[in-house]
Amino acid sequence: MIQTNEIQQGTPLTTAEFYDALAPEYDRMTGFRNRFVQERPFFRLLVGRYKIRTALDAGCGTGFHSLLLAQLGVRMTGVDVSPAMIQEARRHAAELSLPVDFIEAPNENLHQSFDSRFDAVFSLGNTTAHALSEEALHSVFRSFHEILKPKGILFLQNLNYDRILARKERIQSIKEMDGATFIRLYDYDEQFVTFNILAVTRNDGALHPSMRAVQLKPLTSAQIAGQLMACGFGNIRLFGSIAMDTYDPQTSRDLVVIAEKEETE
Repeated sequence: MIQTNEIQQGTPLTTAEFYDALAPEYDRMTGFRNRFVQERPFFRLLVGRYKIRTALDAGCGTGFHSLLLAQLGVRMTGVDVSPAMIQEARRHAAELSLPVDFIEAPNENLHQSFDSRFDAVFSLGNTTAHALSEEALHSVFRSFHEILKPKGILFLQNLNYDRILARKERIQSIKEMDGATFIRLYDYDEQFVTFNILAVTRNDGALHPSMRAVQLKPLTSAQIAGQLMACGFGNIRLFGSIAMDTYDPQTSRDLVVIAEKEETE
């Protein structure tokens, strides 16, 4: 049995290196196929409510949300800093015959990469926690603001760091998927958390562990809301999940934020 309290912290990689390393097993780790059925009703409601026709998926990973939204009739563009993740996303799009554009780029200064503007920007899967400074986060949110149409929306989903920082639990989750075990662990310091993923697979009767790690900035709800307001967003609402239930700083697993570009042009 694995003693998680004895697992040493991994050596942090860059964001691109971390996700390049995870790309071959990312779909298995996240339950890629099953999530379409689970999450489609929530995103169908969102698309209808906000009349979303075009959207950017910032930090798209292997393309799950880009593909789900494309199935709902949204013209999608997916962006990720990891070449390996983009390659997987393009493979999925081809398999599903979905016309999604996937581009390799960081979230900072995205507005310099696009001439057109979008009805919505989606930033899901704790992507903004990779912005490690106030300046970097401001750059990301300002870039999102720039590529939105007037009255366009930002849909942001992060982990609830209000809860995580209060509890400082090391083990965040343990999942067994398709014969592999994935353990997500946090190590804390004064400014950051080191996010470790220990993957244990079995092959030829032997266990094969691998550890990958990356630094994250544990952004609180107040920090996110403050930066969004500073970047020109308004009508900022907080929820506890993509089902848009009530956000509780002490108990919600996720922090979901919907914010609107206020300016008129």
